[in-house]
Amino acid sequence: MKKNNLQNIILDNIDVKNKIQRISLEILEDNIDEKKIIFFGISDNGKIITKRIITCINKISKIGLDLVSVNINNINNIKFDKNFDADKKSLVIVSDVSHSSKTLQHVISKLINFNPSKIKTAVIVNRDHSLFPVKINFSGLNLSTSVNEHVDVEVNEDNEFTVYLN
Repeated sequence: MKKNNLQNIILDNIDVKNKIQRISLEILEDNIDEKKIIFFGISDNGKIITKRIITCINKISKIGLDLVSVNINNINNIKFDKNFDADKKSLVIVSDVSHSSKTLQHVISKLINFNPSKIKTAVIVNRDHSLFPVKINFSGLNLSTSVNEHVDVEVNEDNEFTVYLN
């Protein structure tokens, strides 16, 4: 992988904060009549993003919000960090980047068994290379890239994001 440098930064931490704030408002608007939203943060970055979304929504709404961390050891081994009741609830799956949508598809396939009222997806960067029937409902940036290009998301020790195109 190429070394990241200033020439290939596509989003800095301020950009990512703004994208998260906008995504948060869109999620709240889409769920205005819901009593509770359960968020599923995929891996570490998805969990950090989800925590920020929850913080943004909590500033302006009293809607119930819950975070479930999703850990994926391999694509067939999806683990949730706690039990949850998703029956007739609104679910939002959160990740940093949608590459092929394979991971999102696997998580959706597992969550559909919990009888939710709806499942939506949110990502900071949607690469528009979906190979699976997954719609990205909330995205910070839609980025058409070649299959040879990679979007890398780095999070420093202060949980500040930088997104690179390599």
